[in-house]
Amino acid sequence: MIEEAKDWVRQRAGKVLVCSTGTLLALSLIPLGSALLGNGSADAETKADQLIVGLQGDLETAEKALDATHAQLLADLPGLDAERADRDRAFARSVLLGLISPSSSTRDLAGTQAFLDARYEFLGPTSRVLTEFIPEWMAATGSGHGSGTTYRLVTLDIDVTEVRGLDYSYAGVARFDPVRADGESTAKREYVFFTFSTRQDGSVSAFEAYRASSRTRDLLVAQEPVAKATAVPTKIPSAEPTENG
Repeated sequence: MIEEAKDWVRQRAGKVLVCSTGTLLALSLIPLGSALLGNGSADAETKADQLIVGLQGDLETAEKALDATHAQLLADLPGLDAERADRDRAFARSVLLGLISPSSSTRDLAGTQAFLDARYEFLGPTSRVLTEFIPEWMAATGSGHGSGTTYRLVTLDIDVTEVRGLDYSYAGVARFDPVRADGESTAKREYVFFTFSTRQDGSVSAFEAYRASSRTRDLLVAQEPVAKATAVPTKIPSAEPTENG
């Protein structure tokens, strides 16, 4: 409950500041109205001016106090848990490799989807990872037609995109390069974009993956010098790629 209250305050802190200031101003106008209506003498205007000056001072004081309270509330709210983010990134890496590795074996599409559905509780018949990403990946790499090209994970970047209460959301991109054992392979490198969310206990609540199109892949290849690429020692068995692989 405390974490939910903090999340509520974080999202509405600006509104609380504005509403509180407006309320103080409205309450302060009551004595001004009473003075103007109840005193028709010549010094009514002078008293009104004095009240306005006093109200302005009270308003500035209230705004400063609210600003200080607002800053303190934000300072007291928990920040990003770096250790948790690192654990989430490590787990997402294993999930990503898990999605690609079995789809690169000799299993057919139905067998691959059934295997992944049983392995990850956040996947199911309605998950687009199974209905879209896996079929597209298998078609692009020629999976299911016998062993051939081996892919290795070369780069992996994952960033936190949102912290909502106890749930963290991430987005990432992974680059997979074909291993050219004989130097004659025509396979092209692949890029996979993915998003995922985790709960406080580190379990994944959602995972979506997107294989880069040929045009996007070519743009990324042009922007990423090969000399700066640092290979991650992770190899993924794959089948012979098709012409679009």
